[in-house]
Amino acid sequence: MDKKIFSFINRLAGKNMLIDRMMVYASNDLRYVYPFAMIILWIQNPKKTKAVFESFFSVLINVGLSLLFKKVKYVPRPFISRKANVLLTSKNDSSFISKHTILAYSVSTSIYLYNKVLGIFMYRLSALVGFSRVWTGVHYPYDILRSACIGSLVSVIVNRLLKSK
Repeated sequence: MDKKIFSFINRLAGKNMLIDRMMVYASNDLRYVYPFAMIILWIQNPKKTKAVFESFFSVLINVGLSLLFKKVKYVPRPFISRKANVLLTSKNDSSFISKHTILAYSVSTSIYLYNKVLGIFMYRLSALVGFSRVWTGVHYPYDILRSACIGSLVSVIVNRLLKSK
């Protein structure tokens, strides 16, 4: 099913140059919006420094988890194991866990826990980042779904643990 969904989404790549450019941008460069969102959250209310700290801590944990998962479980990227429309270059490492997506959802969740409106906006950007990773041919949909769940879960756990202290 994962491969069928991948094929359905990825076969749309290469048909419209404007959409392809937008997806490549979302896949590679949208991640730079997340630090600015944290700054906005902090500027809105300097007392939200805890949110920035939690987000940073969650990102560190998720980077570690991403590296660990890639070492423990190897899943060939779609462009290696099947015919795919590849719009950007990527490492030949494991497709299992999308680092871009896990980090996007990690920060989005940390923001959401302190500012619902900005958090929902960031979740939408995160969904676009994840979708673009499939569109550009570098991840399977379930890699994105797992990454979103892990990134969000780690941020919630960090928030709960630091609230209890």
